[in-house]
Parts: sequence; structure tokens; C-alpha cells
Amino acid sequence: MNRSEYIYHIIAIVSLALIIFLLWNFSSDESQVAGEMTANLDVETTPLLLYGHLYRMIPVFCVVVFLSIVIAFYLEEWLPQRTWQYRLIERYVVILARVPSLVYGIFAVYFIVFHSQQALNYTLLLTTILLVMPICIRSTQNAIQDVDISVREAAYALGATKWRVVSDHVFPHTVPAILAAIGIAISRILATAALLISGVCIYTSNSFDVPNSVFVLISGSVIVVVFSCLLDCKK
Repeated sequence: MNRSEYIYHIIAIVSLALIIFLLWNFSSDESQVAGEMTANLDVETTPLLLYGHLYRMIPVFCVVVFLSIVIAFYLEEWLPQRTWQYRLIERYVVILARVPSLVYGIFAVYFIVFHSQQALNYTLLLTTILLVMPICIRSTQNAIQDVDISVREAAYALGATKWRVVSDHVFPHTVPAILAAIGIAISRILATAALLISGVCIYTSNSFDVPNSVFVLISGSVIVVVFSCLLDCKK
């Protein structure tokens, strides 16, 4: 990285650290309601409650994936790469995409276990966005950049507009990579859901007994990763 890229990288890290600091202070201010959600639940009802909220995140997941693809195409096809907006957004995406899903899972467990039930939907929404959007944007960007320049030049030479070039020529080349990225995102969500349910169940039961559904989620996460790798190899 050159000097300007280092500057944008530092700005992204500092701003993300500031957001984490503000979230931490927000969580400290609500310490008096700690455990409100799980205090009145037992081991049997807690997983059912979480599954109900997780199922409601499916439409959110679809919307986040769509927005991620749109953002990636906007960054690569319409926003000039030498602008400060592109460089800063790219730094955010790179940093968030490289954060392990375990970190996001611990974040969700902390806010759900030690905070009120009102924070549950916001926590799951933010966790879904952090798990899905960076990896989908980054993978789609890489797929767009891998499209041979001759494909665009040939389409433009035949008189195609930019929208037709993107929709008819660039997008079809990126579909395998996009599907692979969606698979990875689903795998990250399943693994995080397993960690979330395990953490809440351990907290409510004061033991290490977890539902069998946790192992199903982990197995599903591994299977989805395998299929994603196959799609990635065929692109």
C-alpha cells in the first residue's frame, strides 16, 4: 500500500474502533437490565425463542445480499476508483470481511445474554449485516475485476450501453462467485447461530448441555462451505 492507502486504512480502523467504543459504553449504561431476556427463561424455551427470531432474519438476509451485490457493482462500475469515497469504503469492506465470524458470534452472545430482550432484534440485524455484507461485497468486487477487459471492449464496440454491458456481459461472469459468496455467508450465519444458541443455553442452564440442533447447524455450515468451494472452483 502507498501512503494514501495507509491513511485510509488508519481512518477506517480508528472509526471502527470508535464505533466499538460507543457500543461498549451503550452496553455498560444498560447493565441494570442485564440478563432480563434469559433470566425468565429455561433451557427448553430459550432455543425456541432464538429460532423464532433467527427465522425472521431470512428476509433480512436476502435484502442484505441484494444490497451487497448492488454496492459492489456500484463501486466497480460507476464509482471512480481514485476517489476518496471508493478507497474508504473499500478499506471498511476489507477489514470487516477479514474479521472471523467467531468475533461477531461473541458480540451477539454478549448483547443477547447480558441485555434486555428489546436489544435482540437489533443485535441479530447488526450481526447479519456484519456477517453477510462485507464478504459478499468483496467477493463480488473480485469477480467483477476478474472479467476480461476484452468482454467490455467488444460490447462497447458493438454499441452497447454501460447498463447493457454490465447486465448482459459482466454480471453473468460473476454469478458463480456471487453464489459462492452467498454460500460462505450462509455458513458463517449457521456457525454464528450455533455459537449463539450454545452461549445462551449454557448461561441459562449453568451447564455445558446444548441442544442437538446446534450440531445440526454446525454440520450444515460445513456442508454449505463444501458446495461453495465447488462453485468457486467452477467460476
